[in-house]
Amino acid sequence: MKYHRDKFDFSLLKPNNIDRIQLEMIPVASRVLEIGCATGHLSEYLIREKNCKVVAVEADTDQASVAETRGAAVICGYVDHADIQAQVDEYISSNKPFDVVFMSQVIEHLAEPEAMLEKIRGWLGGDGVLVISTCNIAHWKCRLRLLFGRWEYEEYGIFDRDHLRFFTLKNFPGLLRDCGYKVQDCGFSFEDICPFKVMFDYRLLAPTDVLRCIPFIGKGLRARYMHLMRNVIATQFVYTATISREHDF
Repeated sequence: MKYHRDKFDFSLLKPNNIDRIQLEMIPVASRVLEIGCATGHLSEYLIREKNCKVVAVEADTDQASVAETRGAAVICGYVDHADIQAQVDEYISSNKPFDVVFMSQVIEHLAEPEAMLEKIRGWLGGDGVLVISTCNIAHWKCRLRLLFGRWEYEEYGIFDRDHLRFFTLKNFPGLLRDCGYKVQDCGFSFEDICPFKVMFDYRLLAPTDVLRCIPFIGKGLRARYMHLMRNVIATQFVYTATISREHDF
């Protein structure tokens, strides 16, 4: 994964940071399968700070080697390949299913996300949790691009040239439900609507900033605005989900 970090300091992350949001969703002392660990910067945090045991899958051999030095047991290869899935199955048969499957910014790189999500169900224990994040193609900047007929791929971000699938915060729960999960929680990072940012690269009069300044009621209004507009202002989002008991899969 190109989204790796050689240095990672959780204490420096802002509350709006997607890594902070999703790491806080992972229970202490849990057994974690991290899919797409890159150089293991998030795995290392889970091991050192949350006392987790981490098994990871990473396709890049160089990054997988670095992740191993950070404490993760790494399976090197593409998680949607049958041989790699067989290695995870073998690990589980020799140990036990995972408490958490952590999949950060990976699902959009897969040709068949439904098949992967269905496979993951078998890697989770009865009370296991899927923590999965991706980016929001319905962000207001993306909508503005499409309004003007623009769709240019980029090296990073929502229009990453390696993205095969695109999701919105609003429709992603439906995908999880269709694949046998029950949504438990959601969080998102955001960049608020701000035309000045687009035109002059300067943040001015964003609604969240204006609402914050209103005495007494501003905090409540800002929270309501963010909830109502979440599928417009969210840049990345993360859901937690458990295996659904409503159907016999």
